Amino acid sequence: MAARGAEERSHLRARLLWQAIEAHGGLARWLGHGTIAFDFDYRPLDRSEVDLWRARARQRELGEAGDAVFGWDGERAWIVPGPEAFPSPARFWATTPYYFVGVPFVLADPGARHERLADAELDGVAHHVIKTSYEAGTGDSRDDYYVVYVHPETHRVSAIRYVVAYPGFFPEGGHSPEKLMRYEDLRDAGGLLIAHRFRTHAWDEESSTIGDSVTEIDAGSYAFGERWPAAHFAPPDGAHVSDAIEPPGG
Repeated sequence: MAARGAEERSHLRARLLWQAIEAHGGLARWLGHGTIAFDFDYRPLDRSEVDLWRARARQRELGEAGDAVFGWDGERAWIVPGPEAFPSPARFWATTPYYFVGVPFVLADPGARHERLADAELDGVAHHVIKTSYEAGTGDSRDDYYVVYVHPETHRVSAIRYVVAYPGFFPEGGHSPEKLMRYEDLRDAGGLLIAHRFRTHAWDEESSTIGDSVTEIDAGSYAFGERWPAAHFAPPDGAHVSDAIEPPGG
């Protein structure tokens, strides 16, 4: 009986996640595009270009202090003109905007594991809640987790709670405090329902309440299916290149 109960819970978790993915356009359409490019206005503005199959990324940062270009070719991170041009490690930030934009599709990645939590209220609606964490050896930051709020009627993602456990920031283990990010202004892009606005708030874990606003992000100009050559993601001449997990400014 215990084994049967565990199997039923597993099927329920898988069904809830799959419903969310389907409500946003489906995994086949997401992966079928092959690539995604978008603007990510995180003050300053990013232009991200990502290979959806290999998670290779190239990003142009338009900052007040000047432009930086950096990327991840699947094995190495690189940045030009150098690490001082951007305040966060290129290896960490090259794919971070893509991961936020890619929810719920990226939660189906290999190595992700899912746990059904109790329903929780958000904006007066009891949402289904799924927690995604990662198996050992998955990615650079396996202690990250995402708590996903799925609307019970539309099955769309309303918000996520998340932490950052990147070893470059937390070499002794641990993670940042939880934040809650709302997914707003959902619009069609390439046949997918993608958020065009993200609002992040502090999260009080003891009282399970939303705190002060932390960031407001606008995303847009989504473009899918561009076939970039492998060299597009490779470090250009003169780039600072590293295959190590680096701290900020490393």
